[in-house]
Amino acid sequence: MTTERFITELCQISGTDPDGIYIKGRKEGWLEAADEVSKDTQITRKIAARIIHMYLLKVLHVNDLDISGAKELKDLYDCRVCANHIAQAYMRGIMNAKDLKRDGGFLWFDLNSTDDDAEVMAQLSRLSSIADSSLI
Repeated sequence: MTTERFITELCQISGTDPDGIYIKGRKEGWLEAADEVSKDTQITRKIAARIIHMYLLKVLHVNDLDISGAKELKDLYDCRVCANHIAQAYMRGIMNAKDLKRDGGFLWFDLNSTDDDAEVMAQLSRLSSIADSSLI
């Protein structure tokens, strides 16, 4: 899924008009100029985690969780700038880790990989559930 489609899908599930979303999203603090520049590229897991996390913070006003449980991700700090974004998406159950040993022995977020469209839509659905519960 491209970055642009990810952002458009996020707008659709939240009932936001995607027209002018790059400017609006930057003003609100949940999008960056790089999102528009790379809108035609496949969205990586770390970029999706950043957008999800910043959307939670800036639009939904959901407070961060304690990220100590995310330390089980072997690659959590491979991107120090992304670490909190990844941890928040992981700890909230929006994005899952990959179990490289298949027995829970080596959990890997796989920051620079991409997910198939069905998985990305599932992530956005899980985000939508948090959004719905934050409005209560």
